[in-house]
Amino acid sequence: MNNFQRGLGGEVLAALWTKSGDYSLKDSRIELGDVTPHNIKQLKRLNQVIFPVSYNDKFYKDVLEVGELAKLGTKMLNHVLNICEKDGTFDNIYLHVQISNESAIEFYRKFGFGIIETKKNYYKRIEPADAHVLQKTLKYISPCQSVENQK
Repeated sequence: MNNFQRGLGGEVLAALWTKSGDYSLKDSRIELGDVTPHNIKQLKRLNQVIFPVSYNDKFYKDVLEVGELAKLGTKMLNHVLNICEKDGTFDNIYLHVQISNESAIEFYRKFGFGIIETKKNYYKRIEPADAHVLQKTLKYISPCQSVENQK
């Protein structure tokens, strides 16, 4: 039996190979990290071993680009949230997401946004045309504060 270890995203992937070439995870621990240009070849090798399909080089280039876009989106949203927090005058943040864009909805939920309504025919040139309105509350306004503001 050969012991096969490779770093993936700064983590270690340990797997056992039997003499017949079969893949075994017996008593192995697997931890996966981010895909980077430094470990993309390891991902490619893992996919070749695990999946019955071969992916071309463009697939792996796209994987890296998607990962970079996700990091960029996170940085941009954190930047906006930090500005709003430092300013201190914002109570809520609102945004619109196409109802079929489940990955974007999940992304914003991780940052504390929630769906508060759906706008019919919000988009004019894409289908589906409906959009969810998401909200993140930055300050909780108590009912007493609300009454005081109306005076």
